[in-house]
Amino acid sequence: MNTNWTEQNIAELFDAYDDWVENAFGYQPLIAELTCSYGKGISVLDYGCGSGKVSRRLRDDGFDYVTGVDISPTMIEKAISAGTNRLRFEQIHGPNLPFPDNSFEAVISCFLFINIPERRELVRITTEVMRILKPGGSYYILDTHPQTTGVDYPTYRNGEHGISYQDGDNRPVYLTIPGRQQPLEIVDKQWGLSTYRNTFAAAGLSLTTERNLPFDNSQLPVHTSEFRTLQDTKPYILLRATKQ
Repeated sequence: MNTNWTEQNIAELFDAYDDWVENAFGYQPLIAELTCSYGKGISVLDYGCGSGKVSRRLRDDGFDYVTGVDISPTMIEKAISAGTNRLRFEQIHGPNLPFPDNSFEAVISCFLFINIPERRELVRITTEVMRILKPGGSYYILDTHPQTTGVDYPTYRNGEHGISYQDGDNRPVYLTIPGRQQPLEIVDKQWGLSTYRNTFAAAGLSLTTERNLPFDNSQLPVHTSEFRTLQDTKPYILLRATKQ
């Protein structure tokens, strides 16, 4: 069974997780690509925003029109309590979004697809994103790379050592929570790249970008040889699909 993100305890622990690895090697490349493609004066929807960490990074980077939505009431409460200056957060119920057609230039989803257990639900979500995107707008997906599992990154591990996961498999994830002796274990879904491509096509979006995002020691705040074996491994995948 995949993780139930509406459970308060799960949401509380996940919010306490320090996502600096995801930020350095996932969120920042996403923000850079979004900025390069559209600039910062656009409306952005953070679909699956959690407690708003990525939304706040977008705002702090100069984006003025950022909206975050999530199914978890605890996550949305935390997002709002952290501050809503130039931000809007709203809980949603299911894939239907409370926005008119053609509302956003860009939609981002960070680690959302890997938490959706069925392909048909992926298509329903992506079709709804297609509806609220403006023509020429794009849907950006940042996820763990399906071909990089069992690697011990500084704050987490996706999958067991030595196990090869297939498209549609459940995959355990172990997150190191500051101040907690035991890692938080959650369960993600392993989706192969073909599932992402097929989902975009079924929703009527055109895949325009597919990038492997590597771990790069030179991007760490303090260079250390501790992580030298991780250099150039590919923890994340970034995809962009555009509405014609």
